[in-house]
Amino acid sequence: MTVYDVIDRKKRNNALSAEEIGMFVRAVASGEASDAQIAAFCMATLLNGMTDEECFLLTDAMAKSGKQVPRPAAAGVFADKHSTGGVSDSTTLVLVPVLASLGVKCAKYSGRGLGHTGGTLDKLESFPGLTCALSPERFAEQVNRVGAAVAGQTEETVPADKRMYAVRDVTATVDSIPLIASSVMSKKLASFADVILLDVKCGNGAFMQTPAEAEKLARLMVSIGEAAGRKMCAAVTDMDSPLGDAVGCNAEVREAIAVLKGKQNRLAELSLFLAEQIARKALGISEEEARVRCERAIGSGSALSKLEEIVAAQGGDARCVRDETRLPLASGVYTVRAAADGYVRAAALPLGKACVELGGGRRREGDAVDHTVGILLRRRTGDAVRAGDVLAEVRYASPSEAAFALAESAFSVGADCEPHPLVYTMIEGKE
Repeated sequence: MTVYDVIDRKKRNNALSAEEIGMFVRAVASGEASDAQIAAFCMATLLNGMTDEECFLLTDAMAKSGKQVPRPAAAGVFADKHSTGGVSDSTTLVLVPVLASLGVKCAKYSGRGLGHTGGTLDKLESFPGLTCALSPERFAEQVNRVGAAVAGQTEETVPADKRMYAVRDVTATVDSIPLIASSVMSKKLASFADVILLDVKCGNGAFMQTPAEAEKLARLMVSIGEAAGRKMCAAVTDMDSPLGDAVGCNAEVREAIAVLKGKQNRLAELSLFLAEQIARKALGISEEEARVRCERAIGSGSALSKLEEIVAAQGGDARCVRDETRLPLASGVYTVRAAADGYVRAAALPLGKACVELGGGRRREGDAVDHTVGILLRRRTGDAVRAGDVLAEVRYASPSEAAFALAESAFSVGADCEPHPLVYTMIEGKE
């Protein structure tokens, strides 16, 4: 059996065996399979799909293609959460300290953003001195000692996925649901989390455009996790408008800190909802009790203190948690105003693109991110406004007409506009 044989079988819409998938993934990780062969395999998968069993076998093989993170020799339940990404989605910065303060150990591997502002790692690195480059051993030790760690994958972790994703990115095969699911879940299964929650976004600023598409992806990822023996659940959530009131690294970190200090908005609502879902599975309590405990963690200040502890453990300046003005915003201000009376709609995608134009996100891997630039929303979808009211403030280091035009295009004012539901569907795994 050769790499060619595996591609040919998938091209002919045959279900691949564990042996065939394992051989192909090993060839990808070792470099034996060429980029052209990886591209052919990905296109065949995009066009012909995979069975749930094939998806699990592919995920499992990719998870085992490199060094897996060792489980700490400690009691307790370890949890992880993954979001498929969007604009102003800083829920990790809220729910991780909330859960860790409740005794749920959070082992969180995150990514850097491409296209829509910065990723979770970029936002964490807003704290001066903080490192997300943790060895598997340091990662496990910090989770055990502090209760939480947020880090990036090392080069030794899931190398097959790294190669496959790089090829998918340039061959129009990113949007294959089996390949998305296996990519996401291979990184989750390479770690030691017992409970995994998936936040699958849909809408204008998300990869999946409709709730139905997002639910299909969510159900597949839940089934993969369950086949690997993990406790799973998934939420399909709205990303038609930005989740929070801030777009951009420092601005979003400031807002997450404000939520931990009691601010109420859609970011706070979703962060607490997701934290509750993890807490009830990890602690074996009711949803009502989980909500009470999560709210108490914020009200008592214990979650905020835990964020300080996490930042300090990863070498960051924890003083920023109590004094967010240490996270500066760019001095330039461009104001977006309502052109008419009516109700606002704020679209997520152009605001994310505007932040990238300002330097707050990446066009290519390796691009530097300006943490100080961003957009502060003063009105949200569904709000009533009058002509001339301020809708948003664009904070820039260097003026960008392209960014200003994108920010203007993100807002429309009409006779009526109701915001979408925050959570469309909650998918429960088997207990």
